[in-house]
Amino acid sequence: CKKSAVYVVYTRWKNLKKTAQMVDGQVGYHRPQNVRRIKVEKHTERVKRLNKTKIERHETVETLCKSQQDRLDEIQRQKKQHFKQQQKIKQQQKLQEQHEKELRSYDRLFQDPNQMTAVSEQQATADASAAEAYEDDFF
Repeated sequence: CKKSAVYVVYTRWKNLKKTAQMVDGQVGYHRPQNVRRIKVEKHTERVKRLNKTKIERHETVETLCKSQQDRLDEIQRQKKQHFKQQQKIKQQQKLQEQHEKELRSYDRLFQDPNQMTAVSEQQATADASAAEAYEDDFF
């Protein structure tokens, strides 16, 4: 732009009015009071510094599609990795809960059914010899 100062116009896209009779580049506004105009000064030193660092990329559609596909593949890979980590954590928690349940369970105490005898299976005697034999066998 050759001018030293220009006006920048700010408005919401809903406020823009474009009809078929308008020339290319011409726009109107439904509500002109919602338009903000700000005067901006041109700073040639800043523009020169920006132009020195400007990089123009002339990419084809194929390269843009490939870069986008690579980015989507990377996102998908990260999601899969996160999902695998979550599954691994859940599996570890499940194993830990099973281990704790086994520690709290009394099932492991009664593993051999022949080890325990019911009171009804004991033979009654006139003296206490059957009870003493049972107690000796218990210890």
